[in-house]
Parts: sequence; C-alpha cells; structure tokens
Amino acid sequence: MSAVIETRSLSKRFSGFSALKDISFEVRPGAITGLIGPNGAGKTTTIKVLLGLLRPESGSVQVFGECPWNNPRIMRRIGIVQEKPNFPRNMRARDYLERIARMRGFPERRATDVLEAEGLASAADKDIGKLSAGMTQRFALAHALIHNPELVVADEPTSNLDPQARGDVLNSITRLNREKGTTFLISSHLLQELSRVCDTAAIIADGRVVASGNLQDLYEAFKSTAARVTTNKPQQLAEKMRSLEYVTGVGVSGENLLVETAPGETARLFRDVPHIADEIGAELYGIESKSASLEELFRRTTRPPADARTRREGRSES
Repeated sequence: MSAVIETRSLSKRFSGFSALKDISFEVRPGAITGLIGPNGAGKTTTIKVLLGLLRPESGSVQVFGECPWNNPRIMRRIGIVQEKPNFPRNMRARDYLERIARMRGFPERRATDVLEAEGLASAADKDIGKLSAGMTQRFALAHALIHNPELVVADEPTSNLDPQARGDVLNSITRLNREKGTTFLISSHLLQELSRVCDTAAIIADGRVVASGNLQDLYEAFKSTAARVTTNKPQQLAEKMRSLEYVTGVGVSGENLLVETAPGETARLFRDVPHIADEIGAELYGIESKSASLEELFRRTTRPPADARTRREGRSES
C-alpha cells in the first residue's frame, strides 16, 4: 500500500504570515509517526491541512491517495484526538459514545468495547466533566476509535498530563498499533514521550520540515558527536571548550556540560578535556559519549547554521 499521508511542498499563509513554508513528509501504513516541533512551528496548521480544514496556498497533500479538502470519504477512515477535547460535561461517558456509535453506523455495544479497551469501564457511567485530565484524554482516544479508523491523528495528546497519565495514553497508542495495525500521526513537543512510541518522525521548525524518515536512519544521518562532561567548574570549562576549533556547541546544566564536536573528533575531545581541566584547576567527575536521542536529533536538525548563530550573537553583544 502507498503512503497513508503524503505532502509535497505545502505552504499556508495567514494575513501575510507564512505559517507553512515547505512541508514535505509521508506517513506509511502501520507506522507511528511523530510530527515534532516547538510551539508555533506549524504542527497544528499542518494537521488542519491534512484533515481538510484548511486549504494550502501551494503544494500537494494526499490522505489515502485523495485530496482531503471537502472529502467526507477520508474522514470516515480517520480518528482525531484534539489537544483540548471539548465534550458535553453533563453527559455520561457511555451515553455519549453510544450516541456517536449510532451516528457512525455502529451498534451501541461499540461504546462499551472502546471504554473497556481504554481502561475506562469503571468510569462509563460518570459525567464526562467529572473525569480526571488523564481519563478525559483516554476518553478522547476512545471517542476517536469508535468507528474503528485506519488512521488516528493526535494533536498534543499528552500535553498538560502528569507522567502516569501520559504513560497510559502512550501505552494505549502502542497497543492499538501492535494489535490492530492502526496508523498514528502524533503531533507533540514532548520529545521524551514520543521517543518511546514513534518509529518515524517529521521534524518541523519555522514552518519547514527539516528532517523526516525512520528514526534509526535519522539517528545515523545526524549521528551523535557529543560527550557529557561533569566537573566542579562547568562555566569555566565550557568557556575553554567553546574556543576549540572542532567543538560546534556547548551546553551547561548544573555540573554537566554537553559538548558537541565535528564528525570524527570525539576521541580528540576525550584527549583534550583532561589537559584543559588541569589548566584551569577543575576536577573532572566524568566524561562519556552521549548516545543518540530524539532530543539531540531535534536540537541538531533545528539549530540555525553557524554563520547565522554568529551574526545573532554579534548583534546581542553590540
């Protein structure tokens, strides 16, 4: 089967503002794909285009091989989980989903089935407004699944949830993908959570897709050249590290430094750090290579070019 979602060079403007500038990526059948980017990067606008709620100025988009704009056939195959779901607060959970099931042409029993699948059987007779934040988000997932969709599009599904509730939602997504083969597109800025469930990703920055594909392939393409250094003088050591020609970035967090180097220079860093620490009288508590992560991949793909960083830093100093 061809891609479930395929976009090519999408652009979208609002009152002269370019929300989307070059959005190109695809979602394969049976994948869990993360649409990753900071707030304001264009994730929600992209989702609205995919769902046929907005028309792009240019470019192309196909969902299940068809244009989504004004296309009810596609919507029958998609479930939607909104960041802030809005359900009738005074209606019981089961009653509401039974009504939705009937509207979708399914028997009322379908409501009980999806509530049980999402661990909400005990809350079936509660008013929706009395559900906790985590239960409400799982209820939103149950609502999205009532018509047994092939694709679920979730916009920030774990935003504003506590760690336990986030884990429950992500576990449901992986279970549905594994057991039913449901395809997911998950928009989020919570990288640690997404790294648990996604096998592919499209990374958006400033309205553009800056990297996309299989996560393992992306990790390899943007292979970590970073090391974590722990010392009692992190600021002084960081200043020295930034002066090295092969060091491309240094971040400081407490006693830890994350030092990124040009490809193939990590071994050189390991040799130089102890000598530099001796020069400034710093104690080294540890130095180790940092394995690839979604956070690092995002940072490396969305960082502005070195010359742009230099110009920005120069302006800030002037």
